[in-house]
Amino acid sequence: MMDVQEDALNHHVNATQIKRAARHMQIFLIWVLCACAYDIVVYHLSFNAFSVYLSSTVIAMMAVIVVGWVITQRMLSSQHMTALNLDLWCQALSLTIGIGLGLGSFVIYSFLPDENQNFGHLQLMTLSILPISIIYIIAFTYLSQRLRYFLLIFIPSSLPFFLAEFLFPNQIPRIYNVVINVWLMIIFMAAILSFRNHRRIINLDIEKNRLLQQHHLQSQHTDALQSKLKQQIQQSQSIQDQLQQQNELLEQKIKQRGFEINQINDRLEYHQANLSFAHETAGISSWLWNIEKRMVELSTIKHDLDFEYFNNQRPQIEFIIHPDDLNQYRQLLRRHLRGHSHRFEANYRVKKQGEWYWIQDIGKVVSRHPVTRKPLRMVGIFRDIQNEKRNQEQLKLAANVFDQVAEGVFVLDQHLCYVDVNPYYETLIGFSREQLMGKHLFDITMNDRTEVQQLHSLISQQLMLTGEFESEIQEEYITGKNLSLWMHINAITDDQNNIINYVGITTDLTDRKIQEQRLTYLENHDLNTDLPNRFYYHLKLHHYINSSSGLTHFAVIRLNIDRFRLFNEFLNNHAGDELLKLIAQRLRNCSPDAQLIAYLNNDDFAIIYNLSNRKVSIHQQAQIILNAFQQPFLIQDQEHLISISMGIVLYPEHGRQVDSLMSHVEMALLDAKRLGGNTIRMYNNETTPLLDDSIALKRDLQFAIKKQQLTVYYQPQMCSKTYAILGFEALVRWQHPQRGLISPEMFIPLAEESSLISEIGQFVIFQSCKQIQIWRELGFGQINVSVNIVAQQIHRGQLLIDLDTAMSMYQVTGPQIALELTESSLLDHTDHVIELLKQIKQRQISISLDDFGTGYSSLAYLSQYPIDTLKIDKLFVSKIGNVRDGAIVDAIIAMAKAMGMNVIAEGVETRAQLEYLIKHECNVLQGFYFSKPLTALESTDYLNQYRSALSSSDD
Repeated sequence: MMDVQEDALNHHVNATQIKRAARHMQIFLIWVLCACAYDIVVYHLSFNAFSVYLSSTVIAMMAVIVVGWVITQRMLSSQHMTALNLDLWCQALSLTIGIGLGLGSFVIYSFLPDENQNFGHLQLMTLSILPISIIYIIAFTYLSQRLRYFLLIFIPSSLPFFLAEFLFPNQIPRIYNVVINVWLMIIFMAAILSFRNHRRIINLDIEKNRLLQQHHLQSQHTDALQSKLKQQIQQSQSIQDQLQQQNELLEQKIKQRGFEINQINDRLEYHQANLSFAHETAGISSWLWNIEKRMVELSTIKHDLDFEYFNNQRPQIEFIIHPDDLNQYRQLLRRHLRGHSHRFEANYRVKKQGEWYWIQDIGKVVSRHPVTRKPLRMVGIFRDIQNEKRNQEQLKLAANVFDQVAEGVFVLDQHLCYVDVNPYYETLIGFSREQLMGKHLFDITMNDRTEVQQLHSLISQQLMLTGEFESEIQEEYITGKNLSLWMHINAITDDQNNIINYVGITTDLTDRKIQEQRLTYLENHDLNTDLPNRFYYHLKLHHYINSSSGLTHFAVIRLNIDRFRLFNEFLNNHAGDELLKLIAQRLRNCSPDAQLIAYLNNDDFAIIYNLSNRKVSIHQQAQIILNAFQQPFLIQDQEHLISISMGIVLYPEHGRQVDSLMSHVEMALLDAKRLGGNTIRMYNNETTPLLDDSIALKRDLQFAIKKQQLTVYYQPQMCSKTYAILGFEALVRWQHPQRGLISPEMFIPLAEESSLISEIGQFVIFQSCKQIQIWRELGFGQINVSVNIVAQQIHRGQLLIDLDTAMSMYQVTGPQIALELTESSLLDHTDHVIELLKQIKQRQISISLDDFGTGYSSLAYLSQYPIDTLKIDKLFVSKIGNVRDGAIVDAIIAMAKAMGMNVIAEGVETRAQLEYLIKHECNVLQGFYFSKPLTALESTDYLNQYRSALSSSDD
C-alpha cells in the first residue's frame, strides 16, 4: 500500500514538472523568435542587403516556433491531454528547435560569407555565437529541470560549432573555435548541474511528502495501539521517542521549506515593485476587466483622465471616448473578444480636464470559458500619447513647410554633403534630389575661377569655425544657371554641441538684381537723353573731390540752351524732348574723352573733364563744343540753329567743396547768359569784380566775425491752414563797413573754404537761442527758430557742444530749435553722421533737409537718416505752373506725407503759388509773400502785429 501511494505521488510530481516545463517551453520559444528577428535586423543594418538563405531559414524557423507555441498552448489548455503525450510533444519540439538552430548556424557559416565580402569574424560572432549563446542561457534557465529537453535542443544546435573547424576551416580562427567549444561545454555542464539541483529539490519534495504520509500512518498506528498501551508501555515509549525524533526532523524541514517560500515571495514582491516603477516611469496604467462580472479595475491612474464611469457596473464608454473614435474602438474590441486577433490595440481620444487627449490602449483576453470559449477576463495597459500625436503633427507640418516653402532649403551633413533638399531648391538650381544626395555643396558649381574657389573655401572655413554663414553670393551651376543668391546656413548641434548637420536657406535674388540695376539706372539717368541725371552728377562730383581715388585736377562745364523755353513754345514739348536727345548725342560726339556728361534739368547740361595729362586745354575743348553747335538740328523736318552758353570752373583753383564749385560755375554760366548767350565764361578771371577780390573779402570776413559785424535776420514760417506764425528761419547777413550789406551768396562760399563757416554757424546758433529767450520773455514761448548747418560743422565735432552750451545758457528747449541740413552734408562719413543726428534727436531737436531736390536727392537719405521735414527749394516753387516742376513739387509733398514728414516750401512770392501749395497740403510756407527776412527788432514787431490782429479778430 505504501509503495502504491509513493508511486502515485511520484507520478503527480512528474506530471506537474512536465506541465511547468511546457509553459517554460513557450517562454523559450518567444526568446528564440526574438533571436531570429534579431538576426534579420542585424544583418540588414550591417549589410543593407537581402539573403535568400538566411531569410528562408529564419522564416521557416519562425513558422515552426509560432506553430509550436500554439500547439503547446492548446495542449496545456486541454483537460484531456496526458502528461506523457505532453512530454513527448515537448521532446519533439525541442529536437525540432535544436535542428533548426543548427541549420541556421550552418547557413550563417556556409553561405553568408560568400554573399557578402565584408562578412568577417565580428559579423559571424554577432549573427551566430551571440544569439545562440543567449538561446542556450534561456534554455538553461527555463528547461534544465527537464534535461532531455535541453539536450535535444543543445546537441543538434551545437554540432555546427563543434564541427566548424572541420567543416569551415577558413571561416573563423582556431582559437575562436576553441573558445566557443569551451563556452558551449561550460553551458552544457551548467545545465547538467542545474538539472541535478532541480532533481535534488524534487527528491527532497517527494521525501517531504512521503514523510508527511508516513507521519499520518504512524498517527493511525499509534491510535490503534492505545488499547494495548498498558501491556506495551516500554514498547510504546520507544515508539513515541522515535516519533518525536521524526517530528523534530520534519519540523526542521518544514521550517527550511517555509524560509525558501518566504524568499520566493520576497523576490516576487521585488519584481512587482520593479514592474510598478517601470509602469510609472513609462506613464503606463494597467487595467483588469472581469467580463463575466462586468467589472473593471484600474491601477496607478496618474493621468487625470475621466474614468469615473468605471465605478459603475455597466461601463458607458460612449461618455468618455470621442464619438469619432467610438466605432473603431468597438470594432477592434469585438474582433479580439471573438478571438480574431492576437491582442487588442487601439488609439483613441478620451477627456482630460475637459479636453480631448489621445491614449494608447493595449489588452488581451487571458481567460475563456473552457466549453463555449467566451471571454471571461481581459487584462491590459494604457498610456497617454498626446505628446506623441502632437509631435507627429508638428513633424507633418514641418515636412509640409519644408516641401511647400517658396525658398530653397537644403540639409547638409557635417562634411557639407547633401542629405535632403526641398522641391523649390531642385527647381532653383536645376538638379533633382536624387542627383544631389551625397554630393558636396560645391560639387555642382563651376569652380574653374580662382575667386570662386576662394569664396567656397571662405564659406567652408566660416561654417567649420562659427557654424553660420550668411551673405549674398553669385553662383554658376554646371547646369548652366547663373544665379544671384542670398544664402544663410546654420549648424545643427547635438547635446554635446557637436555639429551633426547644416541647414541652409537660399533666396533667388536674380530677378531682384535685374530690377535693382534697372532702378539704379532709372535713378541715375534721364530716360529721354540717356545721360546721367543731376543726382548722379552731384554724386560723382562729390566722389571726385572727397575720394582718395578721385581726380586731383578737373574742370566742370555748365551748358545752358539759349532760349529753350521759346523753342518749346514755338514747337511743342515733344520737339523739345527730341532736341534734348540730339544735343546729348552731339555732346557725346564732340567730347569722347569727357569724364562725365550729365543732363541736369530742363535746358541744363554739365560736363566734367580730367585735366591731368590732357593735351587739349579746357578753353579749346569748350570752343570745340561751341563750334559743334554751329551745325543746325533737324527736328520735325525743319532745321533749327541752337546756341548754348557755358560756364567753367576748375578744381581746385575755384573751390575745394562741392557747394562752392556749384555756386561758382553757376555764376560763370549766369555771366555768360548776361552777355547774350552763345559764349563761354570762366569763373574768377572773367566774372564779377567782387570775386576777383576774394582774398581781401575773406580777410575782411575774419575781422567781421571778431568785431560782430555779422547779424542774424529772421524770415517767418507760416502755417498753411491757419496762417499762424510757427517760427522763423535764421539767415546770416554781413554789414560791411565800406561795401555795405553783402549777400550770403558772396561770402558763404569763401567761408566754406576755411573754418570760418563753423564760426559763423556757432554765431548763428547762439544768436538764435538768445532771440528765443527774448521772445519767450515777451510771451512768444511757442516760437521756434530754424538754423542752417553745413557739412563742416557736422564733421568738426563741435556742433553738439555748441547746441548744448547755447540751449543751457539761454534756457532753450529742444522743440524750440530746428536744424536745416543740406544734402551734401549727409554724403560723407555716413556712420558718424547717423550717430550725430541720433544724438540731436535725443535732445528733441527737429531736423530738416534743406533745398530738397536741388542736390543729390537720394531716397536712401530719407530712410537712413532721422529727418523730420523736407524743404522744397525756391527754384521749384518759382516755377509752379510748369508741368514738370509742378510734378516735382507734387511728388515731394506726396512722398513726405507717405513717410510721415512735414513739408516746408520756401520762396513763396505769389498768390498762385500760395494757393497751389495749400491745395496740395504743404504744411509750412515761407517767402516774400508773407515777409522778407527781418532784423530781430523787426521780427519782434511782426509778432506783436500778429498778436494784435488775433486779439482784434477775437473781439
